[in-house]
Amino acid sequence: MQGRWIETFEGERQRELYDLYSKEWWTAGREFEDVIKMMEHSDLAIGLCSDDDRLVAFARVLTDYTFKAMIFDVIVHCDFRGRGLGKAIVNRIVEHETLAQVRSFELYCPDDLVSFYGRIGFSKGRANLLFRER
Repeated sequence: MQGRWIETFEGERQRELYDLYSKEWWTAGREFEDVIKMMEHSDLAIGLCSDDDRLVAFARVLTDYTFKAMIFDVIVHCDFRGRGLGKAIVNRIVEHETLAQVRSFELYCPDDLVSFYGRIGFSKGRANLLFRER
C-alpha cells in the first residue's frame, strides 16, 4: 500500500480518527470532544490514508523540539496490520523535519509490543515510568 500521509484532521477525518481510537483497549471510552481537544494540543499528528482515502494509521507527538519527543497512540487499523504501517508511521515521526533537533524519542507500550519497537530502534530506558491518574 502506497497511501498518503496527512498532518491535519478536520471534518470527516476527525470522525475517522475517533473511530480508530474507539477500537483500541487503551483509548476505548474516550469521548469525541476529548479526542478533538487532545489533537488541538498535540505538537504533531501523523496519519496515513489508504489508496481509497481511508484513515488507516495514526500517531501523535508531544515535544519540546530539542531534548525529548514523546510518541503517543500509535494505531493501525486492524484490517491493515502486518503490512509495516506501524514501523512506517514511527519512522515518519522520527524523520520529520520539525523534529530534526530532538535528541530522544520515547514511547510506552504493552509488554507484547516491546520486541516490535525494539526492532525499529527503541530500547528500554534506565528510568522507571511512573503514573498518577485522576
